[in-house]
Amino acid sequence: MEKLGLLEVLKDTLPTLPVPVLFKNMLRRPDGSYEWKLLQWDIYDLVNIFGDKQLPFRIGDHNKRTCATQHDQCSVEPPIKPIQMTFGQFVNKAYESFGNKWLYCDYKYMQEWFTDKPELIESFNWLKFGIGESMGKNGLHSTIWIGSKGAHTDCHRDTYGYNLVAQVYGRKLWLLYPPNNALIPVRIPYEESTVYSRFNIYCLSEEEQCYLMESVSVKPKLIVLEPGDVLFVPNGWWHYVESLDTVNISVNLWGKLETDARARVEEALVQLLISKLARTELQETDVNIDSYYYTRTVENAVIDYKEMEEKKNNERNLEETQDKSSRKRRRADIWTAKELAEEYPDHVELLKDARSDEYTKFLEERRERDTSIRNQGMTENINNAPQFDSFLEDLINALCHPDVINKAANILLERFS
Repeated sequence: MEKLGLLEVLKDTLPTLPVPVLFKNMLRRPDGSYEWKLLQWDIYDLVNIFGDKQLPFRIGDHNKRTCATQHDQCSVEPPIKPIQMTFGQFVNKAYESFGNKWLYCDYKYMQEWFTDKPELIESFNWLKFGIGESMGKNGLHSTIWIGSKGAHTDCHRDTYGYNLVAQVYGRKLWLLYPPNNALIPVRIPYEESTVYSRFNIYCLSEEEQCYLMESVSVKPKLIVLEPGDVLFVPNGWWHYVESLDTVNISVNLWGKLETDARARVEEALVQLLISKLARTELQETDVNIDSYYYTRTVENAVIDYKEMEEKKNNERNLEETQDKSSRKRRRADIWTAKELAEEYPDHVELLKDARSDEYTKFLEERRERDTSIRNQGMTENINNAPQFDSFLEDLINALCHPDVINKAANILLERFS
C-alpha cells in the first residue's frame, strides 16, 4: 500500500470506518508540546479566558432516581432548572466537592455560546483529521462539555453523522457498544438525533446489571481518555461517558455522512408522532405542539433525501464513464481501521473488547452506587421520583422504535414521487 500522509488518508476514510479508533499523539509536536492552545492552557488560564461569562450547569445527585436526565426539555416531568455560574465558580465548587452532587455544562455549541470569546474558538481545530476548512478550521462548529467528577452522558446512540471527541482536561471513561437493539432504545426523554437506552448505567439496579451481563451478547469496549486523546465514534454506536476527575473538559465535532439525509426522514417521523401524542397527554412539557409544522418537516426531509439520491445517482453514472484504473484508485483511498493502525501505529490505535473481568468490575461499581443510596435510607426519594414506566411512554417507544420507524420511512420513500 502506498505510504500516504495520515491527513490525506483520513479525508476519505474517516466517514467510512465502522468501528471506533483512538488517535494518540496527533495533537503533539515533535518536541512533545501540544499544537492546540486549548491543550496548553492550565486551569488558571482557562478561568481567565472564560472570564465572567455565566454558564448553565445541570446539578445531579449521585443517586439513580433523583439525578436529572441529560436532555429533559421534552421529558415527561418538568426539568430541573440549571444553576448559572462562571467557569471559575464551577471550579471552586467542584474542588469543594459540592456535597454529594455533580455539575455538568454539556452540549454547548461554540457558535451559540462563545462568539464573544474568539481566543477560545481559535484555540483548536480539526484539520489534522481530514475535516475540511469550512467545518474544521477552528472550534466554531464544535461543542464543549464541562463537568465535575461523576458528571455523565446517559447511554445513547446518535442518528446523524460520526463523532470526533478530544479530551482537553481531566479524564473521561467511555463505554461503547456496537449498533444493536439489545440495549432497549427509548425516545423519552426526546432529543433530536439521540436515541437513549433504557438503562441508567451510571447507577445500575440489580435487574439492569443482570440484564447487561447475561442478555447483551455484543462485546463492549471500555476506554479512559487522557488529555490530548481524540476518539472517533462511528454512527450508531451506543456510548456512555463519565467524568473521572474533579474538573473535566472535552470538545467534539459531528462529521457529516451521506446517510444523514435518510436519517433525517426517520427523525422527522419520530418528531411527528411525539407531537401528536403530546397534544393530549404531555401538556407539561416544552414540546412545540404544532402538527402542521412537523408534517412539513417530514415532507421537507423526504424532498431533501430524494434530491440527495438523485445527486448520488448522477455521480455514480459519471463514474461509470471513467476508466477502470481511476475507479480502482478511488476505492484504494478507503482504508480499514486495521490498516490504519498497522500503517500509523504511533497515531492510530484499535479499541479492544473489554475483558470479562474488566466489564464485570465496571458494572459492579455502578451497581454499588444504587446499593449505597438505599443503605443510606433514601428510599423515600427513590419511590417518589418518576419511574418513566407509564403506558404512554411504552406506546411512544413502541411506535418510535427504530425498526418501526425504518419500515415507515421505507414505505413513505417508496410512495413519494
